[in-house]
Amino acid sequence: MSNKQEVNLYHCLSIPDGDWKDIFESQAIGMALMHNVIIRSFNSLLYYSGEVEPGTPQFTAFLLYAQEVCLQLHRHHKIQESLSFPFLESKLGEGRMAGSVAAHEAFGKPLAELEDFVQNIMIKPHEWDLDLFRKLIHRFMPMLREHLKDEVNRLDGGELREYFTEQDFKDYEKRFVKETTKSVALSRGPQLMFVNGDCVHGEWLHSDMWAFGCCDREMRLKRPFARYEPPLKVVE
Repeated sequence: MSNKQEVNLYHCLSIPDGDWKDIFESQAIGMALMHNVIIRSFNSLLYYSGEVEPGTPQFTAFLLYAQEVCLQLHRHHKIQESLSFPFLESKLGEGRMAGSVAAHEAFGKPLAELEDFVQNIMIKPHEWDLDLFRKLIHRFMPMLREHLKDEVNRLDGGELREYFTEQDFKDYEKRFVKETTKSVALSRGPQLMFVNGDCVHGEWLHSDMWAFGCCDREMRLKRPFARYEPPLKVVE
């Protein structure tokens, strides 16, 4: 049964002006796009929590999705604190990103309360409480969104150009990809990014080279390749 009450969601961040092909200006653009994935992920939890019913396969899938959304936020913060912030502070000055670390700690407790609730419902689905679930998210989302906005504003392309070289960022991005790959579950992480990604402002993430894939951006198989696919299995 669908819950039709109005749901309060959160606005995504504006994408900063600049050229995404410029390695300095692209830092704020890329962070805004990533932060919007986080905002959309929690928006989707708020919305679809009213569309699921305990005791159904869909409900179990929703809880697994909720756990992955929280894990994604933890992974994001971990890579920031272990790699991104030290890199930025190496040239911008020690303590420059201390406010971000403090913010991570500030909404850590209410986020943990949400995670504990979801874990409990996995075991005891009959204790599901829609209003409480949404309330737990609303406890930290205003603070989280403001934090995500502030972090983007800290990445001024002009300042980065003054203190860093292009090679600095190229080396950093190699390390970033390596560390991110280690922490992401390939069966879930990329999918979460895809279903909450930005196909309007994030066109640059796909670049021209993705046009050569067998599927389009909507994951639909292109006609020339259809005949080479295995036959569909019909479940009776």
